[in-house]
Amino acid sequence: MDHKEALVELEQRFAEIKDLQAGISILGWDQEVMMPPGGADARANTMATLTTVVHERTTARPLARLVERLHDEREALKPRQRRTVELARRMVKKATAIPSSLAAEIARTESRGLEAWKAARATSDFARFAPLLEHMVDLKREVAKLNHKKRKGSVYDALLDDYEPGATVESIDPVLAELSEMTTALVKHIASSTVVVDTTPLTGDYHAQGQREFAKDVVLAMGVDLARGRLDLSTHPFCGGVGPGDVRMTGRYDPRDLRPGLFGAVHEAGHGLYEQGLDPKRARSPLGGAVSMAVHESQSRLWENQVARSRPFWQHWLPRLAEMFPHLRNVSLDAFWRAVNGMRPSLIRVEADELTYNLHIVLRYEIERDLFEGRLRVRDLPERWNAGMQAKLGIVPENDAVGVLQDIHWAMGAFGYFPTYSLGNLYAAQIMEAARVAMPELDTHIAAGNLRPLVDWLHENVHRHDQVYDAPTLLKKISGKSLSVEPFRRYITHKVEAVFGPMPS
Repeated sequence: MDHKEALVELEQRFAEIKDLQAGISILGWDQEVMMPPGGADARANTMATLTTVVHERTTARPLARLVERLHDEREALKPRQRRTVELARRMVKKATAIPSSLAAEIARTESRGLEAWKAARATSDFARFAPLLEHMVDLKREVAKLNHKKRKGSVYDALLDDYEPGATVESIDPVLAELSEMTTALVKHIASSTVVVDTTPLTGDYHAQGQREFAKDVVLAMGVDLARGRLDLSTHPFCGGVGPGDVRMTGRYDPRDLRPGLFGAVHEAGHGLYEQGLDPKRARSPLGGAVSMAVHESQSRLWENQVARSRPFWQHWLPRLAEMFPHLRNVSLDAFWRAVNGMRPSLIRVEADELTYNLHIVLRYEIERDLFEGRLRVRDLPERWNAGMQAKLGIVPENDAVGVLQDIHWAMGAFGYFPTYSLGNLYAAQIMEAARVAMPELDTHIAAGNLRPLVDWLHENVHRHDQVYDAPTLLKKISGKSLSVEPFRRYITHKVEAVFGPMPS
């Protein structure tokens, strides 16, 4: 078998694996959106069985031998072929490190944990969720240890690597520390400012149906294709699906507050645009899919904050919103823009402003790191959470539903995901700076309601590349520079000063 034939076989084997993973993804979407509560146990077993099949296919000896042979002969391959083999080998090595029984138990626990989390959150009863969470942490700690053998650094690195390839505690700690220090200084400036931002235009009678219609209009204007996507409701907003042709976005709406529904919808639509912009020809290949979760989050955070909280955006959309909600007819553009950029500490991460949001992420990152490095127990999570909220944001949750139980990630075993949100903020700022250099008239387009130029630029520079490049290489191709806190510092400082007045010199 020559190289060409070996690569064809590799692609065929991974196409079948990705088909099975697509089935698991749709079952996960269904569980969060449509499945009746009584289906929880059956769904847990189904997910465990399918996960076992995927694991067995990924760890099959013929595939492992094929990958290693191509890896050994990689110098004879073209760059994109080498990247294909590199990604395939990474997946095979990660799967081979853990037994299929452990993979199945994780899938079963994720499915059951999701239902336990929903029930615990509804009753604000952490104790109801704690046993399943403790079991999940034990399982993921075992996975981390198995994947961390013969490696230096924190065992938590193995979990970070699942979402941001190459990320480590050693690399993330200083970045988040710098981001946290900058954020804290700006929060103190806001607290000392005499400017009071009136956020009342965002609260009142915002019936959910009207919100959903307006959010759909915005999402369509962003370029999301609903012939290849869906907008549904869920307890926790998310974007899933099986590739460019089938993207599932969900949200939730508060009839007394515009922010969670609208900005959540724009956020998930940013994810959806990325998914729909991926190359469908690579969807079943090792090269297919998003390069990293930080890059994925950069797209959602870019649209949610840098676009949908901008003055040009509301220059176009405020009149349309006022048609739907007449109490806004006497609200000026400036007043509404200031309202959507009101920045102050708040309890809920997904509803936090774009500045204090990063402190929510740092708290979750530190908790996960300490949990897996053995400095924190599951039973102590509520106390640690509340103490961290007090220390970082100066507020304490009144109950666990708006505290330690607010996020879905731990129920799904997604440890290592949280830091990608803040990394995504940094990527977003750096990518948007490059977009503005390429399109000096971008704000004029946005003010006219024309979002297509930005969509097309992002598609050309971010979406269509799938995993052809790793995240650092992709960012350097886009911006000419390595990842830095500075673009975000410039962006957020400018906005804070525009709303609350200049920082003291």
